Amino acid sequence: MRKIPDDLVVPDYESSIIGIPNWIMKNFGIEEIHKPLNLPIGFEKIVLVIIDALGYRNFEMLNLEKNFPEPLIVTSTFPSTTTTALTSIFTGALPAEHGMLGFILFLKEYGFLTNMIELSPFGYGRDLLKDRMDFSLPVETIFQILSEHGLNSASLIPSIYTKSGLSKMLHSGSQIVGYTSIGDMLVKLTDLSKEDFHLITAYVPYVDKTGHVESEEAYLEEASVVLMALERRIKEISKNAAILITADHGMIRTPREREIWWSPEDEIMEYLDMPPAGERRMMHLYSRDPNSLIDYLEEKYGKFGVFLKREEALDLFGGYHKRIGDVILAALENFSFNFRYRKEEISLSGMHGGLSDIEMLVPVFFFGR
Repeated sequence: MRKIPDDLVVPDYESSIIGIPNWIMKNFGIEEIHKPLNLPIGFEKIVLVIIDALGYRNFEMLNLEKNFPEPLIVTSTFPSTTTTALTSIFTGALPAEHGMLGFILFLKEYGFLTNMIELSPFGYGRDLLKDRMDFSLPVETIFQILSEHGLNSASLIPSIYTKSGLSKMLHSGSQIVGYTSIGDMLVKLTDLSKEDFHLITAYVPYVDKTGHVESEEAYLEEASVVLMALERRIKEISKNAAILITADHGMIRTPREREIWWSPEDEIMEYLDMPPAGERRMMHLYSRDPNSLIDYLEEKYGKFGVFLKREEALDLFGGYHKRIGDVILAALENFSFNFRYRKEEISLSGMHGGLSDIEMLVPVFFFGR
């Protein structure tokens, strides 16, 4: 049995972002699915703001601590990526329960590799799974659960995402409201907090987008702008609701000289049955001979990653799911493993999905009485 290095952070599902929706259920007197966060309850209204890719270590670099209360520090999911973590935040379920186990997944029931943001296989338009195959989650969203108890929800997301299949799936049971800028979001968030909604969520993607393609300075500046803008509205919104500000995961800088690139023509394919799935910092690898694959990986890439057989990795996902690869790759330090699915694959300046403390530790700021 291979051991995960001590300097990596494995998800603690007793103290993770999964505790946020379970705390919301507890607050409204609904039986939780998993352990809730240890926060006060009894609020008539809750506002949840999710800043994509602003982990705790990232926040520490901003020098804004004096403006925010001491956060709870919890872990993200594994992989520490948007599709997995947001689904857990919006359902209260473990990754192994909801099955959204990475950005790219091999969906055995359909027989193809799928981009889980676009909900389509490579080369097709967006939302093929939703539009033609009625793809859905096997668990309810927090919004559906609240609705069954007579409680209303609203979800603020960028207007460009309001009609996407993923947004409709993750926000099922909620009234989706689009926004065009941070200023527009804050005005709408304030207005919604005064209306007849019990839960209002706001998803902010801009820090993540900047971190993937721009410098660390630009990423931190974007995070500072978002947090300072939120701070100006907290006092007014908190008159009507308890507020949680959190993230889905963090963002680690990944220099080009530490990128490992594979393609369908490379030697690795001799050990694989199909291209890898997952993330650049975490991969699902598929092989009929996982032992030989791991031996090859440890010999060639042992300094750059940890390689686990499926049964050795189940706790990372919270249990078994058919979409988990035969071998799980988790990148070490700030290395990344990249696969050329298409000619247009590019380098990214920042990534997430792995088990570093930068990616895995998430702050939860609570504003309530």
